[in-house]
Amino acid sequence: MNSIVKKALIAIAVLALAALMIKTFQKNFEYVEDSEWLPLTGEAKFNPLYASKLFLRRMGIPTETVESLQDLTSLPNTNTVILISSLRETLRTTQVLDLINWVKSGGHLIISGVADLSRFASSEPLVAEPEDDGLESEFVPSSGTDPFQAFLKVEIREGIEFSNDEFETIRLKGSTKALTLGADYYRAIQLKNDSTVGLEQISINNKNVILRKQVDEGLITLVSDLEFVDNYNLGTYDHAEILWQLVRGKPATLNQPNLLLPEAVWLIHSDETANLFSVIGKNFWALAITLSLLFLLWVLRVSRRFGPLIVKEGEDRRNLLEHIDASGAYYWKQRDQSLLVESTRSAAQQQLATRMPGWHAMNQQDQIKCLSKRLDIVEPQLLKTLYGTLGTSPHEFTETIKQLEHIRTSL
Repeated sequence: MNSIVKKALIAIAVLALAALMIKTFQKNFEYVEDSEWLPLTGEAKFNPLYASKLFLRRMGIPTETVESLQDLTSLPNTNTVILISSLRETLRTTQVLDLINWVKSGGHLIISGVADLSRFASSEPLVAEPEDDGLESEFVPSSGTDPFQAFLKVEIREGIEFSNDEFETIRLKGSTKALTLGADYYRAIQLKNDSTVGLEQISINNKNVILRKQVDEGLITLVSDLEFVDNYNLGTYDHAEILWQLVRGKPATLNQPNLLLPEAVWLIHSDETANLFSVIGKNFWALAITLSLLFLLWVLRVSRRFGPLIVKEGEDRRNLLEHIDASGAYYWKQRDQSLLVESTRSAAQQQLATRMPGWHAMNQQDQIKCLSKRLDIVEPQLLKTLYGTLGTSPHEFTETIKQLEHIRTSL
């Protein structure tokens, strides 16, 4: 067998083995698609209405997110829908009045229901209800009551039981079919009066889950809970279409057959005040960069040294005896020995008054006699030391000071 035939047989054998391995792999293995849960990322991680914003934009409605109620400093035109899914706990009275006036001018406000837990203990209200003077009258909500629910004269009551454990169907004006709403804990919206003028009620098991109230030229939509439009629930059942019908709900209360699209939608999901650093980064970034650069320049300026260090010599510190010696030398040079003698005599007199009771009450003669007996010093010498006039002789000055110091320390 020549080498060419041998190489051909080896190649055929290798190809046959490779084909067998491929056939075996395809027989025992196949591609299978599997779903894996991934956490939310980007804006969806912090914005629960991010999916609703994308959905409404794809449906042709310009939609923006307002991070917090605190950022709602100005209101849009009345062809815009404002959807607030937060509890509105930080909403100021002026903001409430501005929103209600905006609705009366033709705006559409969609809000989530807020339960007043203090009123669940009894079916009777804790405070007397104000008389119904119509929506034009001023409202004064009681403590713990949402101002919009007080304005609409409604309460959030007990939970709604679903006959189906998974979903219930509801009907909205403008929709050609019944829409399925996933089962969740929804509370009933209860009217405080019997007036149903301009009111659309959407109920489950005879309990209202959605109310749409015509207010002058505008509309307020109250939903028991807006959790069905968050990022996790919008894609289930007919939640997306329910949201679509809600933002188009304004003409429905005017008995018009077609619903008109709003010009824009504002979504608000938080009551919290914006973070200080976020506000600075959003509105004052130029100032922050400028101050940072100035700070870096200042650090560079103070952290650099030009030239050698100048060593500061230590200051001489003298003790008390040196100061006394220098003072004495000064007075001696100024021929003012009497001042030194008098100060020493004064110190001795103070010591004598302390050691010998009645010293100052005695005259000089009695003092000298008494002191002479105690110190065994002759009286003339004591008299000259304590009261005598000294000459200018250095020896006489020195002896007098020595004797005064002896008297002061011997008692």
